[in-house]
This record gives sequence, C-alpha cells and structure tokens, in this order.
Amino acid sequence: MEKYKIALISDWYFPKVGGIEYSMHALAKTLNQQGHEVHVITRSYPNIPEYSIRDGVSVIRVKSRPFPGQQRFLMPGAYIELYQLLKEGNYDIINSHGLDSPLGMAALIASRKLGVPSVVTNHSLVGHTPLRLYLYLAGKLLVGNADAVIAVSSAVEKDTKLMTKKPVYRIFNGMESEDSSQKVPLPFDRKGKLVIITVARMTKKKGVRNLAGIAPSLLKKNKNLIFLMIGDGSLRKSLEKKVEKSGLSENFCFTGEVPRKTVLEYLEQADIFALPSSDEAFGISILEAISKNVPVVAMNHSGVSDIIEHGVNGYLASDLSEFESCVQDLIEKPALRAEFARVASEGLSNYDWNRIYEQTDRVYREVIYEKHHNNR
Repeated sequence: MEKYKIALISDWYFPKVGGIEYSMHALAKTLNQQGHEVHVITRSYPNIPEYSIRDGVSVIRVKSRPFPGQQRFLMPGAYIELYQLLKEGNYDIINSHGLDSPLGMAALIASRKLGVPSVVTNHSLVGHTPLRLYLYLAGKLLVGNADAVIAVSSAVEKDTKLMTKKPVYRIFNGMESEDSSQKVPLPFDRKGKLVIITVARMTKKKGVRNLAGIAPSLLKKNKNLIFLMIGDGSLRKSLEKKVEKSGLSENFCFTGEVPRKTVLEYLEQADIFALPSSDEAFGISILEAISKNVPVVAMNHSGVSDIIEHGVNGYLASDLSEFESCVQDLIEKPALRAEFARVASEGLSNYDWNRIYEQTDRVYREVIYEKHHNNR
C-alpha cells in the first residue's frame, strides 16, 4: 500500500499534557510504525529544540512567542513560518488537531491555498456556553477549509455536523497501555480509606467544582472517603481554598500536574473514578481508569456515552444529584464496583491504536483520492 508524507499540526503537543497531546502523538507514532513519514508541527517552548525525534516521529516547532496579553495566539511570524513549512514540505496530507488550535486552523487555510488534501480532527464539544452560537459560526468558517473532519465521539460528530456539510468520520481516540515495574505510592496514607479519583484539568468545563460540592454530603455518610484530584488549571487554587474553608482538607489531595505513568499508578490504587463534566468530548482518562479496573461514574450525553453504558459497565448521570447517588451506590457496593470494572475492560479493544490507524488511513486515502480526482 502507498505510503504518505503526513503533517500532524496543533498548538497542543508535548510538553503540554492532555488528551489531544497524547492522542496526536500516539497516532503519529502508529503511522510512523506503519511506514508513513510523519512530521508533528507545533509551537515552540523555551529550552526545547526546534527539531527533535520522539518515538521515531519528527517534531518541528515553529519559532514563536505568544501575542502579548494572552497565551493562545502566536505572533504573526509563526503562521508565516508554518505556511513556508507546508509549502516546501511536499506533504501528501495535512491533519490538523483541535478546532481551538490557531496553528491547526492556520494550517487548514494554508492547505486550501496550496491545494494539499487536509483533514481536521475535532477533539472538543462547543459545550454549554453563552458564546455557543458564535463558536458554531467560527467553527463553520474554519472547518470549511478542510476536505473532511474526524470526530472523536458520537457527541462530537453530532456537534461537527452543525458546522459543515463536508464528510465527517467518527473515529474514537485510543489509549496506549504503559507497564511500570516501579510502584508509585499514593501521596497520603490510604489505610482504611476509600479513594475517589478524578483526572482532569482544573477548569469550569471539566466540572471539578462539582466534586467539591457533593463531597460534604457524601462524607456525612462515609467518613473514610478521600478525593484524589489529579490535574492543574485555573480553578485549582480556589478549589483548595474552598475545601480548606469547609474543613475537608484531610479528605482531599490535590496533586497538580503529574507524569502519565504516575497517573496510571495512582489509578491502579483507586476505588472509584468520578468525572462530573457535562461537556466531555471523549474521555481518555475514562479509558485509563477502565484499564486499571476502576469503575466509572460520569455524566451522560457526552463523549463518555460511547464508552460507558449506564448500569452495565459504569454509571452515567443526567444531573449532579443523580451523579452523587451513583457515587454513593458504588461506595456501598464493592461487588458492583468489581463487576463494572470487569465488563468495562472487555471493551478496551475498541480503542486500540492499530485499529484506529486502519480507520484513519482509510480516511486519508479517500480524501487524497477525492482531492486529486476532483482537481483533474
């Protein structure tokens, strides 16, 4: 089968950590292992080389610094350099990642100008925001530059179809398993404790405040709970203050950002995974919890609904009150926790990166064929 030269482009890549970063790198690595030439093009960071090789994948960082007063957009020179890289790179296809990535969206505009086939992978939901209408309109303008869209869940697929008439392919994100011979102890004494864990950016969209909100009620019935909050973000300090003010500091542990191997080690020692985000586009952290046999409680009508079937391999709540009830039910029923974990783990093969590669490769081939066929 013909091998391609592929550019994967996003602002969101290592050393930043998150779902897009892990997914894009795992895809790049798998494409490379299958014989394609893959370049990740991303933003630069201090003390990180502009060119490097990671797991066989070439990483190119455009010379950049943020536009004054914010962190998302880069100075104009970065986008000019990106255009030159794409013009001179002779890529067979460009795959941008994240509709909220300015580099990714600039790459779509460049691909259209250069006549290079392009795909954008949508990793997010517009969500419940007053700016909802404007975000859909912006998405419509930006996605219109791509030849096709990959949506990482059913919820994202539905969202994306409100923005474009271009082909939309649903391809789930995946998860790489990592074995560690070195056990990392929890950052507290867990003796006699039941550990409720969440792994998320500490932002409003992730609903992490809701865990602090339901904790007092849960603790009235279960004195032995400890909430392990993994991740960093704008809400972390205010959450820590709220917990301290409530007198619950001994029942909460905020770790900040930790390496992925440490996250997986912590998950292995947890009892319940709880994620009260209503706007979760997919939920790689959900897969990580399942891989470590931790039963999941999450919110319904999001990307998690593709992974969890309510009452079969986990719980999906429609509101915060139901979410609290689901957590309480799992606290009381260790046998049900074990059953949910067992059934959920049986579905992990759906998220294998070799399977995802085959689906993505088919999309690339269709887009490349259509682009060249229509341009004859």
